[in-house]
Amino acid sequence: MSIVKDYMFRTLNSVSKDDLIEDVIKIMYKTELSVLPVVDPENKLLATIYSNNILKNIIPEQFGFLESHRIFYEINQSVENLAEIKGRKVSEYMSKNTDFVHEDDDMNKIADIMLHNKESLLFVVNEAGFLRGYISRADLLHYLLDQAKEL
Repeated sequence: MSIVKDYMFRTLNSVSKDDLIEDVIKIMYKTELSVLPVVDPENKLLATIYSNNILKNIIPEQFGFLESHRIFYEINQSVENLAEIKGRKVSEYMSKNTDFVHEDDDMNKIADIMLHNKESLLFVVNEAGFLRGYISRADLLHYLLDQAKEL
């Protein structure tokens, strides 16, 4: 039986619920991740913050079709909206309904969650709820490749 901790990525940046949106955006850009875990001071997973949670609060059309003559206005409006919220706290934009897995879970469970919930990344916790890392679809593919070698 293969388990999550055999395939997960252990290095991970996290944020606290009191961090500022501006800092979250910088971390997302630096790490090339569009979702970050929100942890307490002891590193227990509390929630997640998605780039979409921020974007839908600053883009006027909320991802709708933009007419070409409105694009410049919409971009300027988004910049102005971001300037207003960049000093706000993560707690205002985080999602508490977070899918996570335990480091000792079977990899087959990961496949089921990722494929049915359309999650591309899941955070991994230990039995005490402390953040241990994350597992991605690339990790799932690596697991499946290992399984294919056994055939």
